Amino acid sequence: MRGFRLTAGALLAAGMLMSAGAGAQSYADTVWEQLQSHYDFLSGRNFTPDNYVMGKLAQGRTDSWRLHFDGGRQYVVTGACDSDCNDLDLAILDDKGNSLVSDNETDDYPVLEFRPSASGQYTVEVEMYACDVEPCYFGFAKFRQ
Repeated sequence: MRGFRLTAGALLAAGMLMSAGAGAQSYADTVWEQLQSHYDFLSGRNFTPDNYVMGKLAQGRTDSWRLHFDGGRQYVVTGACDSDCNDLDLAILDDKGNSLVSDNETDDYPVLEFRPSASGQYTVEVEMYACDVEPCYFGFAKFRQ
């Protein structure tokens, strides 16, 4: 089986195509449409959505969710945020709080690829690293193959 490698640039390009007409939309609508563009891109690569989460955070704040992942299965977790957000970070943590995979790039479209060795609950952590007008709306989606 050929290895899967998703680039953030591919998701960004898909999001840019979507955002051209997004001028008067609400912040939450903007985030939702970005997540939908991630779905459009990933569904063409045999990924299906497991979870969507949306919320808002002030700059420097984090929030986390415990989600189930099946061992040996390939996952992609993508993030999105509104136009006032400059940097959104994602991480997946184990039960001890150790980061298993993270995207701490200076961008607002984090992408994580994750294939857990064991089934169980893992923590998805979101950090609103930079937000011009607080709070900033964000979302993330968990896709499985």
